[in-house]
Amino acid sequence: MPGRFLYYTNVLVRLIPEDDYALYLEALAEALPIEVAATDASGRVIVWNGALSRVAGTREQAVGRPLFEALPWLAMDPNLDWAELLEDVLAGGGARTFPRHPLGPRVVRATIGPMVGRGGRVLGSVLSFEDITSGARAAEQRRMRDRTEAVHSLGESLAHEIRNPLNAMSLNLQLLRETLDDEHVERADLVRRAEKALAESRRLEQLITHLLEVSRGGALQLTSARIDPLIAGVVGRLEGFAETHGCRVQVRPGSTRQLSLDTVRIDRAIENVVRNAIEAAAEGGHHVWISTRDDPHSSVIIVEDDGPGIKPQDLSQVFVLYTTGKRGGSGLGLPLAREDLRRHGGEIEAKGRHGGGAQFLIYLPSGDRETSSGTDRGPNFVDA
Repeated sequence: MPGRFLYYTNVLVRLIPEDDYALYLEALAEALPIEVAATDASGRVIVWNGALSRVAGTREQAVGRPLFEALPWLAMDPNLDWAELLEDVLAGGGARTFPRHPLGPRVVRATIGPMVGRGGRVLGSVLSFEDITSGARAAEQRRMRDRTEAVHSLGESLAHEIRNPLNAMSLNLQLLRETLDDEHVERADLVRRAEKALAESRRLEQLITHLLEVSRGGALQLTSARIDPLIAGVVGRLEGFAETHGCRVQVRPGSTRQLSLDTVRIDRAIENVVRNAIEAAAEGGHHVWISTRDDPHSSVIIVEDDGPGIKPQDLSQVFVLYTTGKRGGSGLGLPLAREDLRRHGGEIEAKGRHGGGAQFLIYLPSGDRETSSGTDRGPNFVDA
């Protein structure tokens, strides 16, 4: 509304004699719910509407006085130099709008601009203020409420993620303590229990590091890499995990393109997606397929499983933090994977798979080079 008022003001002062424009402008301003003041070319108030009178004093007290005497809270505004703005407007500068400006105890949508008469001469300035305090406070309260709910949800998810490795560490350390004094226990058994406790400790450290990286938005450590070797590494690490879930993982490599990647983060994102597929496949046909290809503008990783699939109404929630359909799940893996991919300019999409199960498509922006060797590309899936 403030911007439209300034437009109609300039139309008005071009249509009527200059001696009368202030009267017509005041009549126009009086009909508006926003606060309006206008000055002449010297910066003295010539228009002061009723809405402004209710918050800043009567019209009789304001008209004829310099603007900053009539509105002293503008002169005292620590966030904006209104005197410089007014000087610029009266010198022929353009209009300025401030959609959400703190002004004293209020938040306003403010506009200041020139009144331009016939021949382009600046006759004065128009200021308008729309009080949006209640809306701004409501928005801030919503943000605080959302932030509080997010903290609570994060606490619940972290409690779940941390409890399992802590319990495992506690159990192995307890068993280790009980067997230290047993002379019949093999040293290899002691080492194995210590290694299990250390592995759980490293898992906790990796989780915390990942969350800190996402929250702080640290810089990517980019290097030239191909996605097929990364996938091979991920599948190799998850071999025992897949066996535990009775799942068979098959890979069809098909990408030869060099990409600019933070390999640690992309590796972790791929692992989160593949791990999710293995867990889903364990509830269905026990198969996961991973394939790659190079499209004109991106390299694509397709991860498919023959698990129970994702209901159409739940597809939009797959990457929402803390949302999970798995019993005991944390709802962190897929959202954090998408965050890492998006920071590379990539994206991930979830779909239903033809024949049952789910399909995840990962898109990474293409580079401009391809390797000369394509020996790992083949038409058939191979067991990982």
